[in-house]
Amino acid sequence: MALVTSAVMQTDVGMVRPRNEDAAYADPQGRFAIVADGMGGHGAGDVASAMAVELLRAHLEGEADRLAAYARSPRPAGREAIAARLRAAVEGANHAVYERSVREPDKHQMGTTLEVMVMCGPEALIAHVGDSRSYLLREGLLTQLTEDHSVAETMRRAGTMDDATAAVSPMRSVLSNAIGVTPEVSVDLIAVALHPGDRLLLCSDGLHDYFTRDEVGLHLTGRAPTIGLARLIEQARARGGHDNITGIVIEARGRAAATAPIMIDDGEGDGDAAGEGAVDAADDDAITTPVAVPLPLSGVSDVSVANFVDRSLREQSRPHPLPPRRR
Repeated sequence: MALVTSAVMQTDVGMVRPRNEDAAYADPQGRFAIVADGMGGHGAGDVASAMAVELLRAHLEGEADRLAAYARSPRPAGREAIAARLRAAVEGANHAVYERSVREPDKHQMGTTLEVMVMCGPEALIAHVGDSRSYLLREGLLTQLTEDHSVAETMRRAGTMDDATAAVSPMRSVLSNAIGVTPEVSVDLIAVALHPGDRLLLCSDGLHDYFTRDEVGLHLTGRAPTIGLARLIEQARARGGHDNITGIVIEARGRAAATAPIMIDDGEGDGDAAGEGAVDAADDDAITTPVAVPLPLSGVSDVSVANFVDRSLREQSRPHPLPPRRR
């Protein structure tokens, strides 16, 4: 039978930023949750994140009947239909944010990350763009479900940068994909079959940057989600609070069959096939802040990119990301 879910949300401006450019929404009925971390020139990141959250919220509220029908009779075709419509909604949000950034000079190059979790009967469907993250907590073990859309992570997965170097590289801070930066965006979709007692965490980098996975898991285990999330926010502030800090914890109750996290095939032949297992969780203990590299990556040495990023980290507080990855 379908799981019953509930969600708690908290967002904090942090210790450094003059305002909160994160936006988030947790559906009171536990049907979906959204986290967006805005960035861009002239402080327009809050506009981009708010637009993305509102557009996805409106879409998902309009999908209530379809989601309920799938929960009553979960079948692969129904899940694929929901996934396709969610992908289209994220792409629509990207187009809307991009068009406004082009139309209004004071919002030029604004953008946002986007993390969306939708309950589909016994499963959670996650749409992911950028370096905000989704995690699954099951029986005290925390698994990172999403892959950061950063230059360092792309190079690590391609084998051109080892894990240890990627963990400290300034290119961890350079986003390769975000909402609203270019006319097209790449969207990762992940389906996770949930167990009773599972918890999902959606969060901006202002939260996950300050913790190891084990630390996050400890905070969310053995206590109410509201208390665990509040302690994560408090410790992120105590450890520097360099960025806005946002998290949503979704708790599942009821009965569900056990399966591993799977990637939704986008029809382009590049996604992981269903049943191939969970997304790898990269080591991530260092603090990052997204910065832009206004250079094409091809033909530019790693040293040149790293030097530019080093300067940008000193000179910029919330710049925009690179154009999205081409698949």
